[in-house]
Amino acid sequence: MEKLNIAIFEPSRKFIGGGQKVIAKLSSYLSEKNEVTIFTQDPPSKELDFGNSKISLINPKARFLASLAFMFKRVNNFDIVILGGFPANLGSIRNDNCITICYSPTRAFYDLKEYLLKNSKFIGRFKILAKNFFLKKIDYLASQRTRKIFAISKTAKTRIKKFYNRKAEIFYPGIDYNNYKIGRYEDYILCVSRLVVAKRVDVVAKSMQYVKNKKIKLYIVGDGEKRKEIEKIAENNRNIKIFGTVSDKKLKKLYSNCLAVIYIPINEDWGLVPLEAGASGKATIGVKEGGLRETIVDKKTGFLIKKITPESIAKKIDYFINNKSIAIKMGMNAKIFSKKFDWENILKKFEKNLEKTMKRDKK
Repeated sequence: MEKLNIAIFEPSRKFIGGGQKVIAKLSSYLSEKNEVTIFTQDPPSKELDFGNSKISLINPKARFLASLAFMFKRVNNFDIVILGGFPANLGSIRNDNCITICYSPTRAFYDLKEYLLKNSKFIGRFKILAKNFFLKKIDYLASQRTRKIFAISKTAKTRIKKFYNRKAEIFYPGIDYNNYKIGRYEDYILCVSRLVVAKRVDVVAKSMQYVKNKKIKLYIVGDGEKRKEIEKIAENNRNIKIFGTVSDKKLKKLYSNCLAVIYIPINEDWGLVPLEAGASGKATIGVKEGGLRETIVDKKTGFLIKKITPESIAKKIDYFINNKSIAIKMGMNAKIFSKKFDWENILKKFEKNLEKTMKRDKK
């Protein structure tokens, strides 16, 4: 592919999640052969490697005005503009040569709206309703103006068709497979997640009171608006430890030595956690919803629970602690399964797809 001048729009985030890891890896890879500039509101986290990409900060800086920042930002002299998650996807409003990496149509506007309204306090409900009133139609318009949409999973592809009435090609986010190592299988279950309503970490914490084998512990890594509530649950159970945000090195060590991982978000778009766990030789207790049906093979690389309750989760935790040999066997299966999602393979495919898109546009 000839050298391109590429712009990437990416929102600033308080906590590093899968979306930020995807953009960092993509920009790092593309900047090896192309000129890449990342447009964002705040300097990106030093935990992430953006390669040779340039960083261009945009205004306004206030995060509650991020939608306006990306909606009105126009860039010139770029061959292609790659848009990250909401509200960076609004960049197609004023820019013509856009490709959107869609993790999901903005969930607070569509499939999660009612759930979030039901499970949020007054301020949270007000924010959701305000965003829907002012931004939902603009979000839809942005989806119509972008040239091409890459969906991060089959689940996301289905939602894009349902809510945006657009076709999408699948671009599976990957992992740096060789950076994860198999360590010991210690007596703790690891939960890695943002502590927000849709991730259901509070349900995971509550499950520990139903776990019969009291030598198993639950380690929670992550932060967010639900932290105080989860800390209250943990006060009554000594077997729960909340780490908050940790370094990438510390996280890999926790993955390496856990017995298994648990991850039960509501209809997750994709979810890198089961793949990171698998690369560490660990099985995942997941939920039979969304993208996890693509990253966990039920009863082979982990478990997919149909009905999520503290009791149903506790049963799976007890099963692993009482059957360590099976936990190890499933972990080895997960190690093999996650190999196909190595970034080295995925990024080459994305580059070829991008090249085809550019050729079609020239024609």
